[in-house]
Amino acid sequence: QLPQQQQQAQHAQQAQQQPLQQQQQGVQAGAQQAAGTVVTGLAVGGCTNATVGAIVRGNYAPWSENHGRTVYRKIEQVNGLDVLVYYWDDRDGPSFCGWWFGPKVGGDQVWAYNSERAMAPPQTGWRVPYDGPVDTTYTVSPVQVTKPGAAPQQPQQAFAAQQQPQQQAQGYYTAAQQQQALQQQQQQLQQQQQQQMQAY
Repeated sequence: QLPQQQQQAQHAQQAQQQPLQQQQQGVQAGAQQAAGTVVTGLAVGGCTNATVGAIVRGNYAPWSENHGRTVYRKIEQVNGLDVLVYYWDDRDGPSFCGWWFGPKVGGDQVWAYNSERAMAPPQTGWRVPYDGPVDTTYTVSPVQVTKPGAAPQQPQQAFAAQQQPQQQAQGYYTAAQQQQALQQQQQQLQQQQQQQMQAY
């Protein structure tokens, strides 16, 4: 009978540890997301048109998907606008099919166009404006970029806030709550040490 009780106690302990491990993983994932993730993006350079060049030059990270291809978004906005590189298929006719630079997927405003149907944005062959000649200086190259994450602390706080009522009811604590408790204990210890030093 005693071994059976021990087994039950072990199961209960494991059941308590499991959610805590999941929470810690969630907090760690949130922290990584906050710091940013290294992904394969694009580096855009060249462009003889000064106005368009100032808008499109820079690094882009994968953002979403359109017509079966990745949509890339420039890491920095320009004049409050997103700068996107996206693919449009031939549903509106062959003259619209290809890769586009614009502030909105499928929007009327565009800065550059390439008629290739490749799975990734072509490195050369871009037209600026979209119906103009090919700009041989305009290049799009694959590059490792850091995809911006959320502001630090937000994922942890959101995760802790989301889990808190449930955990308190069950007697569980998130890694963030444990860390906070440890920091408070350390501060109390330091204060006690300072008081002892002053007493001498």
